Amino acid sequence: MRPLALLVFTSCLVLIGACSLPGLAPKSPAAAAPPTPTALVCPEGLPAQAGLTNFGAFIGTWQAMHARDPQNGSDYKLGAALGRVEVRCSAGGFVIEERIHPLNQTPAGSALRLALTDVPDDARKIYDHTHEGCRTLQYASAKLARQLADDDRDGHLSITFESDGSTYNPASVTVIRMDVVDILGGDSQRC
Repeated sequence: MRPLALLVFTSCLVLIGACSLPGLAPKSPAAAAPPTPTALVCPEGLPAQAGLTNFGAFIGTWQAMHARDPQNGSDYKLGAALGRVEVRCSAGGFVIEERIHPLNQTPAGSALRLALTDVPDDARKIYDHTHEGCRTLQYASAKLARQLADDDRDGHLSITFESDGSTYNPASVTVIRMDVVDILGGDSQRC
């Protein structure tokens, strides 16, 4: 290789994706990760389908398994615990976001148990990080990947605990947010 060609080739290797050699198209950073699905208001009145019944479920199935909150008609009862759940869906009608609002301030251990009741039973923890403003956890589930297909091909879901105010307090979790926004190991959540 000529010295100038070698320099260009070496520079391109160091700056992967920043150069393009003849015959090779540059890779865009967005091409590396699948697009994040937009969370939409969930449709009403759809029939139940086979598959997951909580996070990641088809909305007809989710609605068949959860009672409406009489205090707020668009939300659902939390279940055995007191509180409510807001859900958002993918364009295909699958639950890809939940915001769980326990009625009382909930310790982090109880908040984790509440969140994990909605996670598929094959989920495995990838990380658990505490930040100044929240605690973030990421799980992966093959069942979730199968159910959500293009909406979450890798089956990753994030769980975020928040407290009232700007500082996270593990003795007082007031919002548990679950979604499919994070990518593997992506702890870029700003709280």
